[in-house]
Amino acid sequence: MALYPLDYKIPLIDAGQYERAYGHVPHDPADPRSAEPLVLLDTVEVAYCSHHARTDGGNWPYHRPLAGSRKDTWLREGAAASLVRANHRLRRFGFELFVLDGYRTVACQQALYDFYFAQGRATLDHPTDEACRAHALKFVRDTSRFSPTSSAAWPAHSTGGAVDLTLRSLETGELVDMGSRFEDMTAAGHNDHYERKLLAGEIRDDDPRLWHRRLAHWALDGEGWANSPWVFWHYDLGNQLYIQMRRALRGTAPAAAWYGYIEPPPVSAA
Repeated sequence: MALYPLDYKIPLIDAGQYERAYGHVPHDPADPRSAEPLVLLDTVEVAYCSHHARTDGGNWPYHRPLAGSRKDTWLREGAAASLVRANHRLRRFGFELFVLDGYRTVACQQALYDFYFAQGRATLDHPTDEACRAHALKFVRDTSRFSPTSSAAWPAHSTGGAVDLTLRSLETGELVDMGSRFEDMTAAGHNDHYERKLLAGEIRDDDPRLWHRRLAHWALDGEGWANSPWVFWHYDLGNQLYIQMRRALRGTAPAAAWYGYIEPPPVSAA
């Protein structure tokens, strides 16, 4: 029996059919939404805790704050407003969104790349520079070609149109069990992982992990966000990766992204 009165399933996706590079997708600076400012999530009452800026060591696998990370979390105005609407959809089920990462500075993006490059150096059998780079690219986009004026190399999170999130119980204030922790890039992190386990008869249809993922996907899909095929926590709206994913998932998409690279807000703005 379904855990919640909702007729919804996460689509099964063959992640291998999606190319990871999305820099070829055009950006339209003339789109009025391109000029939307970044909005501090406190101002729209969307809950968050910046995973990469944590100082308590609880941010696996880093266990320390990363260079360039910020404790304040921002998204484009339209993207932030859509999370508010998604929360309204979730409220009747007793949950709300809890954001782990939103706008990300290029410096933080580089720190993530450096972490995984060093991880490759420490764990690979043959840690050549090429092998370590390939290892890092499994987890995060490289910033070596980044330019504020070149859309070919904008990290998705630096557009303000990408978010990493989970669910939180309105009753207890605790984060729910999503069946895999944030930043777990194994198969268990794929958003359709528990849909596949259900089809294989390995879990019941009232498994909370299955339904927590379904609820988050349902709420965000209903607001137009596109979910990454590789992880349950990452969603895009209006940026290049969003266009690529919509085109792959639904066959059609806008011709160009409207959210492009945007400079970080002043630290004092928080």
